[in-house]
Amino acid sequence: MIKNSYIFALLGLGMLFSCTSEENTEEEQFFVKEEVSTERDELAEISDSLENNPENIDLWIRQGELCKENLNFSCALNAGAKAFRIDSTNIKARQLYAWTLINKPETPRSDIERAKRHYQYVLSLQPKDPQTLVELANTYSLTGDFKTAIKYINDALRMDERYRDGYVLKGSIYKTLEKNDLAVSSYQTALQIDPEFFIGHLNTAWLLTSMGNHKLALEYYQNAVELKPENLNAIYGIAKSLQDLGEYDNALKEYRKLGKIEPEFHITYYNQGVIKHYYQKELDSAAYFYDKTLDVKEEYPWAWFQLGELYYAQDRFQEAGRAYTEAIKIDENFEEAKQAAQKLRGKY
Repeated sequence: MIKNSYIFALLGLGMLFSCTSEENTEEEQFFVKEEVSTERDELAEISDSLENNPENIDLWIRQGELCKENLNFSCALNAGAKAFRIDSTNIKARQLYAWTLINKPETPRSDIERAKRHYQYVLSLQPKDPQTLVELANTYSLTGDFKTAIKYINDALRMDERYRDGYVLKGSIYKTLEKNDLAVSSYQTALQIDPEFFIGHLNTAWLLTSMGNHKLALEYYQNAVELKPENLNAIYGIAKSLQDLGEYDNALKEYRKLGKIEPEFHITYYNQGVIKHYYQKELDSAAYFYDKTLDVKEEYPWAWFQLGELYYAQDRFQEAGRAYTEAIKIDENFEEAKQAAQKLRGKY
């Protein structure tokens, strides 16, 4: 199985970092909350129409395109497969189907190769189409043949130097190769071409966050929020960037906003606990937020660990020991919790 199969625009999940007392980081992932939009209404209308006319290929293609925009990969795959079954000679249906083959959580190598053949066929009919060239390039990037992928991208950009997705894919390849400065430059070029490219702002912000450039990352998260004010990824990015920059009161304000939009997002409460615990030294408030984290997600080992650390600082050793034990029960390889439990020996 090929993991991280959506190099093309990195549309899946963001890199979210939660501080610990040792400044360790833990990668967290969450999906974009669906925004209320006219697109959802259009999808409902299309679904109603397809019930009466299930062989309408244009409706299936339109549904697939909307599902792509909404990052609903299973919906896009279903629509693409239906459209391709109805008419395999339809170029748009073939392109949609090929796209869906390589945009699954885990893509088999066989599906990547099938998609590659579909794109090569389309390219034989319309050799000067930048979109097909870039999507074909993506199939090569997914199997690690970045040299060939870059060649096809450059061919596309020679035909249309303002083809946004060519720069997006090139940036994603550079990121995979850990050439982060080139990746940022490519993403920024894509955004110069299309300033309202929401995912482009998030991609750039996520990369800058991983590079430790929290000040510049904050600007891109803010741009993303301007485009989609209630998007969880973007608001979280603002909050965490402010936290990383030491602007704790402003970070707490953004976390409270997140809590109102999505009360079940446990990291919102955990990070508030970290701020109260380590930076504002308000231990009662920190304990409240760790407890609230566990109310939402009881098997979150870091919250148990931090509770243990908090109790230890208060000389509440038995409670600390129970908290460390809970963390280790959830994650038997949790070394920080094991070391913390060791230091309790002889305390009670």
